[in-house]
Amino acid sequence: MRVNVNVTRMAALMLSIAAFVMVISDATAQSVPPNVARRQHDMKAMADAAKSINAMFKGTSPYDSKLFKAAAETIRSQSGTALSTLFEGSVTAAGSKASSNIEIERQEFDKLALDLGAYAAALSGAADRNPDTLGPGMRMHSGDAVIGGGPLAKRVDATRDATSMAAEHAFHLMLQTCTSCHAKFRVESK
Repeated sequence: MRVNVNVTRMAALMLSIAAFVMVISDATAQSVPPNVARRQHDMKAMADAAKSINAMFKGTSPYDSKLFKAAAETIRSQSGTALSTLFEGSVTAAGSKASSNIEIERQEFDKLALDLGAYAAALSGAADRNPDTLGPGMRMHSGDAVIGGGPLAKRVDATRDATSMAAEHAFHLMLQTCTSCHAKFRVESK
């Protein structure tokens, strides 16, 4: 009988903690403006989509052209002007990690958003061209690493060049675009 009392007390304590966490989470969610919540939702969806594509390139998840395309389309549809629109006006707000640099360097931010969309569109097209296998045509080739990345690399115009490169290379440049944007336009929590 003693064990049941302890289990009951533990269950009651866990339920109390869960209820407290839910109240705190709800209060926090309510303090985030709708446009910030939308940005966070879309960024999470894009991150999840990129993880799905990455798993297929790494071989930790089997290649499925429909899932690959759906993930690429998630990123494509939420980048470009759709992404830029979410950051119009004053971008700093409660719960946001957006830097005021977006307002100051709007053209660069918008270009990164368009580049992200161009790389995602290239990935979507690659899925259409490769319905059965993530084969050599989708993989990076020797010399690809010096195009688009690093200080000595040849710069790429994503809107013009993304469809002519291997999907894996477009994927790496897409991730580099995300990293560049976050480094410049995202405030890290302390």
